Amino acid sequence: MTSESQIHSINVLIGRPVLSRATANKLGETSDLIVNPAQGELAGLLLQMSDGSIRCVESRQIHGFGPDAVMISDDESAIPAQDSPLKALPLAKNNLIGVNVVTEGGKLLGQIAHVYIRLAETVLLIYEVRSSLLDKLLGHTLYFPATAGRAISGDFSRLVVTSDIAENADHSLEAMAARLFGPPKEEDPVVVVRSRGY
Repeated sequence: MTSESQIHSINVLIGRPVLSRATANKLGETSDLIVNPAQGELAGLLLQMSDGSIRCVESRQIHGFGPDAVMISDDESAIPAQDSPLKALPLAKNNLIGVNVVTEGGKLLGQIAHVYIRLAETVLLIYEVRSSLLDKLLGHTLYFPATAGRAISGDFSRLVVTSDIAENADHSLEAMAARLFGPPKEEDPVVVVRSRGY
């Protein structure tokens, strides 16, 4: 986690309680994130309700991601998965991990090994792409914003990204955060002025 840029593994949201802002009811827990990979956007949440049913919540119905709960507009924001237009989109944890990433020029970059999320005013998804665990140890892992995505195959096995992503990707999450969001802000120094008693 990079605290200054608010980047977290998506795993921190899995299992987080989901509450209705309108009623304060606990509706259930987040079971996965729904992604629109062609735009690289968070499309919504997959929610396991308290009664065991599965519901979808569109991103526009998400009020905020708090440290203890995800807040959605109201109880009706969680609609049955089979009735949701989001059901055709992939899930970050269950569908995107392991997807082959290919550039528009036809170069295989590796597979999505992990998905990160920046929880700020504008939510940003980030892919970690590598060919093997050895890539991570050797620093050959690529980190880039999910907005580089252009298309995903119908079976969710391949994601096409922009041709320049290999050159523009970073090799660590911290480097990407620093490049995209700037260096961490330093606190202004505290100046203590002491007066002499005369």
